[in-house]
Amino acid sequence: MTPRRVAVVPAYNEAPTVAGVLEWLYPMIDELIVVDDGSTDGTRAAVEGWLPGHEHARLLTFDVNQGMSAAYYLAFTHLRERTDLHPGDLVYTVDADGQHDLATLDELHRIATSERLDALLARRDLSGYPPHKRAGNWLLSAWASLWAGKRLLDVESGLRVFRLGALADALGYYRGYKYSETVEVAVVMCRLGYRVRNDVVVPVPLYRSRTRLVDAAIDFAMIPAAAVRVARRRPQHEPA
Repeated sequence: MTPRRVAVVPAYNEAPTVAGVLEWLYPMIDELIVVDDGSTDGTRAAVEGWLPGHEHARLLTFDVNQGMSAAYYLAFTHLRERTDLHPGDLVYTVDADGQHDLATLDELHRIATSERLDALLARRDLSGYPPHKRAGNWLLSAWASLWAGKRLLDVESGLRVFRLGALADALGYYRGYKYSETVEVAVVMCRLGYRVRNDVVVPVPLYRSRTRLVDAAIDFAMIPAAAVRVARRRPQHEPA
């Protein structure tokens, strides 16, 4: 059975770019879920204006900004509770700001399916990023690798492909806070023994970063917390 492709796009104050990202992404997937995270700049109106004519797209919303992690958790929980989806279906995550090169999705899909991966976390080409951002990413990825028990090269990447069954299982071990969802799910999946790759390099046509030092501090703290949570509650069965 060919797995369905479901894309999740969290959006917070991305009115200038969100409709363009959705329009480009929509033909590549079977279903599209947008989460407006309490935007105040017209993002929700832009998405609502784009939705007519796109019957396989839907909008989930927060009235007040909750953070990227909460937006992902809302969408992932929705998918986990659906009875019309299969554990082998694939879930893509894509940022709404246009920083991802969506032309790489077909190749990511090919790798994820041919290698039967549970998670393919794209490794961004950070050569155009400021030196302090590259250094921070290296340090955070090294710290995550220590707790994941597997070398991770870009644990902050938002361009990812998950097998739904593995993602639904991982949700039992984390929720994420602010931006920490990306680092927590990587550590949790590795600790649970799922098949994870984080070495497929993809271009970044647009540099965007909203994370602050406090966000990095939160991520550093949440990484060991996620690993310990898995160690305390590890299931007795092998991953599906």
